[in-house]
Amino acid sequence: MSFAGIFNKKTRPKIFICYRRGGEGAGFGGRIADKLVKHFGDEQCFRDIEDIEKGTDFVESLKHATSICELLLVVIGPDWVTMKGADGKPRIEDHHDFVRLEVSTALERNIRVIPVLVGGAKVPSEDQLPDDLKGLHRRQAHELTDQRWHYDSDELIRAIESMGIKGMSPEEKEARKRKKKVLTAVAVTALIILISVGVGFSLKNANGEITKKEPVKNEFIDTSDTRNVKNLDIPVPEPVVDYSREEGSVKNALMLGSNLEIEALRTLNENPLSKVFIGDALRNAKATLDQFRNLGVHQISNLEYQSFGDITVYKEGNRLLAEAELDETWSSHTHRNSDNLCLVHQEPHDAPQTVFLERKNDSWYISAVTHHNT
Repeated sequence: MSFAGIFNKKTRPKIFICYRRGGEGAGFGGRIADKLVKHFGDEQCFRDIEDIEKGTDFVESLKHATSICELLLVVIGPDWVTMKGADGKPRIEDHHDFVRLEVSTALERNIRVIPVLVGGAKVPSEDQLPDDLKGLHRRQAHELTDQRWHYDSDELIRAIESMGIKGMSPEEKEARKRKKKVLTAVAVTALIILISVGVGFSLKNANGEITKKEPVKNEFIDTSDTRNVKNLDIPVPEPVVDYSREEGSVKNALMLGSNLEIEALRTLNENPLSKVFIGDALRNAKATLDQFRNLGVHQISNLEYQSFGDITVYKEGNRLLAEAELDETWSSHTHRNSDNLCLVHQEPHDAPQTVFLERKNDSWYISAVTHHNT
């Protein structure tokens, strides 16, 4: 799918969460990060310690992540300016302090920065800040309090969404819940098997000689029968259904979707898209076409490579859903409508993605697309 990749919409991460792991604001920082990840998804949020791969240059990774994000949230507690390092000096005065590096990089590159005030903190005055952080004083702040935590944090999310950064779609949230259920079911099944399958133990005396070997009777619990596990007070995994025959139909829907995208971007006609797009995927496609019409341009797109990865088909209530990993390579030429002059040429670029689909009236429809970093 190519629509989400236009206008750099697939850039990740979009939100950089900057907070100290010590001091009076540390607990707030973790709570804020957890709530934002739950709403916007892991792909759109960056937290330095959790998200920098081991073996990479920490400072360079911080600068890179800060420079490509669209928004930096800097969590400020009461001791944010005065908190001291091992040398007894305020950490904010240290040129190598990670928080200072993150904020100064964002300010230098004119990235939107929101000071998030917690624990009754105030925005530091210019006199309290080093030269490369003085711009922080002029940024509009958002306050979070314990007494109004849910309201204040929801308001922060609404402010972020007003900047064009959207939360996960219902389809993505359902897929995340389904994955958690599957992992729980797998863990429970494995535990039941370990408990129910007898294991013989060999006991040795002080000389290392085997003194006893007692096999335990093997009994397998059929987890498909809820009567066998109802007293264990654990969830029972649903019987596995083979949907492999649907994979071919899912691939056909994905190929049709790519072809319809190419045609829509060329003609700016959105009507054929409803043959295979629904929900968020259709709304995003129409929004992209609206932007092209407003700019007076159209696009000649070429799908140079398409490869299918894992395709998972599953049932959610009465709905039959699918999740497909797709790797595509696109190139394009953007032309002015008035005289067909080529304005922009985009070299071939990879577009790995996860596509969510739903089966309706014996046909598969694309409901949402999540693009990943390359």
